[in-house]
Amino acid sequence: MFYLLKASLALFILGWSFFGLWLVVKYAVLFGPHQDDPAESVGARSFGVTHICLVWFGVFALAGYFLFR
Repeated sequence: MFYLLKASLALFILGWSFFGLWLVVKYAVLFGPHQDDPAESVGARSFGVTHICLVWFGVFALAGYFLFR
């Protein structure tokens, strides 16, 4: 059971890394200026990007902690 949990955490971290890579590749489409809302400020976009990055790193850190604990 212990090794199954560690293996599933390792697979989760691998998938989470690919998700992060996908976010970086699709950066302009996901976080660029919206055609529907041209009044959106640069500050609002940077706040959204910061929030996504912090959540991504936080989940990665938690999974790494429990994997190597």
